[in-house]
Amino acid sequence: RALEKQLLAIAQERAAQTARNLLSQAQTLNGTPALIARFDADGEQLQGIANELKGQFQGVIVLGGVAQGAVSLVAAVAPAYAAKYPAGKIIQTLAPLVGGKGGGRPDNARGGGKDTSKLDEALARARSLLSGA
Repeated sequence: RALEKQLLAIAQERAAQTARNLLSQAQTLNGTPALIARFDADGEQLQGIANELKGQFQGVIVLGGVAQGAVSLVAAVAPAYAAKYPAGKIIQTLAPLVGGKGGGRPDNARGGGKDTSKLDEALARARSLLSGA
């Protein structure tokens, strides 16, 4: 039990550090602050990073990762942008590109798929969605 708590604390600290590093990569796409990034991480790790970013970044966050031969996708959207770019719709657009599915709420959504070779294409699609293309 103590070991589980220790591992959780380490994972949270790693997510916080990754989130701090990621903030410098923020872009503005068509007037919308955006963070779109790829990691070697599973869905839980990506969600941890997104959760850390939510308090520090007001915009659209799309994270993709590959772990154990599968693709994970996470989208988190600040309330000010959730009507225009609902997280669930972002994931529903991206997940089929990686051979999967997903969904969620307007502020947070998750998905995944099996085609790891298509993750970069899916993240590029996220950029074009936010760019209005």
